[in-house]
Amino acid sequence: MAQQEDGSSDEEGEQETAALPEVDDNDPMYWAQMREVYAMQQRPFLKEGRFATTLYAGLIPNNIFEHYFPVGLRINYYMLENIGLELSGSYAFSRTTDVNEIVTDESGIGASGQVLIGDTQVSHTTVGIKWSPVYGKFSFSDSGLFYFDMYAFGGAGVVVTQTQTEQGAEPSTTAKPEGVIGAGMAVYAGRHVGIRLDYRQFVFQKVEGVGGVANPSEVSLGLAWFF
Repeated sequence: MAQQEDGSSDEEGEQETAALPEVDDNDPMYWAQMREVYAMQQRPFLKEGRFATTLYAGLIPNNIFEHYFPVGLRINYYMLENIGLELSGSYAFSRTTDVNEIVTDESGIGASGQVLIGDTQVSHTTVGIKWSPVYGKFSFSDSGLFYFDMYAFGGAGVVVTQTQTEQGAEPSTTAKPEGVIGAGMAVYAGRHVGIRLDYRQFVFQKVEGVGGVANPSEVSLGLAWFF
């Protein structure tokens, strides 16, 4: 059998030539296809088909008479990599602000000498859909890659409030329907741990006598664990 200069047979050379793709050498992708170079954009951190729990704490600052400090738990199930269900529940610790003292004169406001807030938030329970249209990765101080998601959230739920309809009346516990929208960002490290920064905008009807719509805004930071 005739030998080529590199020691391979004519038959081997013909097989190697036949295996090469037929590409125009003027094509911009010529060398990429000849060398079989591919850019892989796979994600090592996958969410599809997994459950996750997030323990979080936050702040609801946009009530001038009371500030709230919610502590809660979020449970997620991801049907797809970028779409998941979320069940969330929180309890809100409250603190009256200095505005109450400023607007209360020496004789007091009303029978109790306090501002009639109407609804004091106690807890929020919501269910909704979390959608992640954007994801990416970054490196911090050459210590490795971290992956992140940016997402939107929409849903509905129930808010429990301590309701006071008039000055001097005993507050009663009331459950009301509410809507919620939001957005957030999560950063993942390894296969199980994530850190979430979330914003939620709640909307519910105020108690009769105070009137209007309440729209508390919640900002929270949480630690997530994926199963």
